[in-house]
Amino acid sequence: MSNADTTRLLVLGVTTIFAPANGYQLRRELLSWDVEHWANVQPGSIYSMLNTLTKQGFVERFDLTLEDARPVAVYRPTDAGLAELRTLVSEGIVAADPYDRSLSYAAFSLMVMVFARDEAVPLLERRQLAIADALAQHRERRDAVLNDRGTPPHVARLMESTIQLLEAELGWLEGFTENVRKGDLVFLGEEPSEDWKPAPDDPAWRMVDEREVYLKAIADLQR
Repeated sequence: MSNADTTRLLVLGVTTIFAPANGYQLRRELLSWDVEHWANVQPGSIYSMLNTLTKQGFVERFDLTLEDARPVAVYRPTDAGLAELRTLVSEGIVAADPYDRSLSYAAFSLMVMVFARDEAVPLLERRQLAIADALAQHRERRDAVLNDRGTPPHVARLMESTIQLLEAELGWLEGFTENVRKGDLVFLGEEPSEDWKPAPDDPAWRMVDEREVYLKAIADLQR
């Protein structure tokens, strides 16, 4: 998986969550997730990916003129885009790459908004199997290195760090999966939790308000 895959997943994901929304709103939302740090997603690549997704038919663009005569381009996913998002999140959850966790982190960030609980649990179980398999392979390679006198000793030590990271993730994932089975978190189709709401000054509230304006303008445009 490449950085472009992570960018594709994140941009399509936030477009789906907040649609219809303009490019600046989507960029601001993603940057509030610190994606430039953990996913290496740069601000310019967000706009570029929006254009790519539009050309590919996964996102549709509407050039609107609002009541105050202000022009704005807004985006929302197509049916093909919604299907693509499910595929990307599914692949991101299952993919176990110990050297690059950005895609899986992005997928976990969007999982509860894309899948119902009974859909998510099998994906988490498949990830457990993938990590267990990766762990077994890395242990086998480490043992081979330890038995090879021609390999510098520090190589096995480096491999051991990856093994311990995989062990830690597998332990966390097993606990997380069990908690999801028991009803932890709120998944697609479930009633929102009263225990958490965005802060009153969260920009997402403004996006919700502006969504209604955009929906009206789109309806007028399509008459």
